[in-house]
Formats: sequence, C-alpha cells, structure tokens
Amino acid sequence: MNKQTIAGTVCKTSLLSLCALVSTTVAANKPPTVDEIINQCYYKYAGDDQRSQMQITLKAAGGKEQVSEYTRLWKYYGGKEGVVDKVLLFTETPLKEKGLAFMRWGHTGASGKSTEQWIYLPDLRKVRRITPRDPETKEWIIKDEDLRLREPHEDTHTFAGEKTIKGHSYYLVDFKPAEDPVYSKRTFWFTKSSNPDDCSLYKVDFYDKRNDKTKQQFIKWRRDGKAWIWDSVVIEDTNSDAFIHYDMKKVEVNVGLDDALFTQRSMKKGYNR
Repeated sequence: MNKQTIAGTVCKTSLLSLCALVSTTVAANKPPTVDEIINQCYYKYAGDDQRSQMQITLKAAGGKEQVSEYTRLWKYYGGKEGVVDKVLLFTETPLKEKGLAFMRWGHTGASGKSTEQWIYLPDLRKVRRITPRDPETKEWIIKDEDLRLREPHEDTHTFAGEKTIKGHSYYLVDFKPAEDPVYSKRTFWFTKSSNPDDCSLYKVDFYDKRNDKTKQQFIKWRRDGKAWIWDSVVIEDTNSDAFIHYDMKKVEVNVGLDDALFTQRSMKKGYNR
C-alpha cells in the first residue's frame, strides 16, 4: 500500500464524536451568557459508546468524488487516566481497502499527551503508529483539529451577536485560540430555541491568520433518547470545490463496547457483531 493511500485513509477517517458532558440549564426568560450558550449547546451527551456505519464522500479541489464506508466504534472515557475517547474504524468499501483499520485515542489537555493514532495495513499484516498531520499542509481538506471537541481553556469566547436566516435564529460565538498555527478564530453558530435543552451546534466558520474565511462546517443532528448524535457533517473549502461529507447510518447508542476492542489486536482481527 502506498503512502498516498495511507494518507488518504487517515484524512477520511479522523472523525471524533462530541463528548458526553452534562450541560447546565439556562434560566427561563433570561438572555443566556456566553458560558451558558456553550455549556448548553456545545457540550452534548452523545452516549457512553456508539456503534455505527459511516459513509464518507471526499472530493479534493478539482478532483472526483471518492466514497468509502466504515464500521465505526466509539467509546467515551470522560478524562479517565487522561483519555477523552477512543474511536476504531474498519474499512468495508472500497473492497480493495477492506481490512484496513484505523484507531485514534483522544487525550485531555491536562494529560500533556497528543492524540495517538494507528493504522493496520492488511497487505503487510502490520500496525503502524502515525503522527498527526502537519496543520500547515494545504492539500488537506480537513485537519484533525477541525472535528474534535475543544476544551474550555483553549479559547477565549466572545458573543458575536444573533442572526436569523430563512426563519431560523442563531447565537454566534467567536472562539479565539490561545495557540493555533492555522486559525485566528472559529465562529460557532448555535441554534436559538425557546427550550434551551433543544439548542445545538449548527455551523462553524473557520478563519485563517489573515482573518479570511477559509472553511465552513455544517452539522445535522438526530436524537436517540437523551443522546445527541451526528446525522451528517459537511465541511466545505470556501476557496475551492473541495469538500468532505460524513453520513452516519445504523447508529446504536450505549451498546456496552468492551475496552479490549480498542487495541492493536482488534485492528488485526477485524470486528464481527
């Protein structure tokens, strides 16, 4: 398997779900503060674990669409031993890549550890550790940082106003990072609802160091009991026709995934329900 195939797989499979954090309730009839908006609308309960099928449609600038499908396993650890969550992906299609597996462990900022990633190459029957991509590499449509849930201490949060588009109202909050090699800020759009428990993240605008908008992300949600899960995520490059679509199918929540699944041994064995 060549380096381009490996790199493409990592690009297509770096998806993290929102963390299972309990949000606070905004007092009725009182305009919410920035902290209340973030706690209520950004940190949503996603379940303790998830099992699903994920379809990814990827298009590089000027290129053709590429579609791939994965079995996806995700488990939330809530910071236990410095681990936020773990995700494991098994390639189903295209058939020439079947057996290829990807695993990612996300760590808390307090742990001092960077994200850990591995890929299993069935042709070589080897698991290789891979390093996070250089965020300055411009050919990537999406960076690892674009999808993970940001921790409160990483940004200064500023209320950026309200907007109404096609009858839907949104709170806008600017997230300005203390340190970031790529973005000067991210503007988060949160749905405005009469019931604060129903608000959620709708859109993220990404701005480069020149403060020009470079990328936008749209999220559609579905509810499964108390859990909020992604139905689809679309990320578009605003300077080209490049995009990436994530579509979640057959999502099961709180299935009781064993910790032993998230190991290199499992990557080699594959996964059967």
